[in-house]
Amino acid sequence: MTARAFVDTNIFVYALGKSPNFRKDTANQILNGVTRPVINGQVIRELGYNLRKKAGYGEEELQEVIRQLYLDCEILADHETLFLHASRLREALSISYWDSLIVAAALTAGCDTLYSEDMQHGQRIAGSLTIINPFCTEQA
Repeated sequence: MTARAFVDTNIFVYALGKSPNFRKDTANQILNGVTRPVINGQVIRELGYNLRKKAGYGEEELQEVIRQLYLDCEILADHETLFLHASRLREALSISYWDSLIVAAALTAGCDTLYSEDMQHGQRIAGSLTIINPFCTEQA
């Protein structure tokens, strides 16, 4: 894997899902291959919502996930510069509001890889960040 990687919410949702499947296995391979994934508060908020709503996690299970994220991940704090960078990315790349915040966080943290299924696989941003969709080769 890469030296610094940002991991988007969907990778964690699949990894922590309660049903075994191809995406769960792939997501866990990604997380096991990244030494200390970079995330931000947006990922934690989205993950909490999705685990409660879609995976049936109770509050105690969710609290444990949050504790583990703070142990295992580098968590980039929100700040004015990040939001302004995201705004410039939206203007330049025509990406969604939420995706721009993830991309800006990954760039700010100096990541060279962003694992996400929400953006174009292989896309390079700012010459230094590559979007990797680990599920793009999945057979329908």
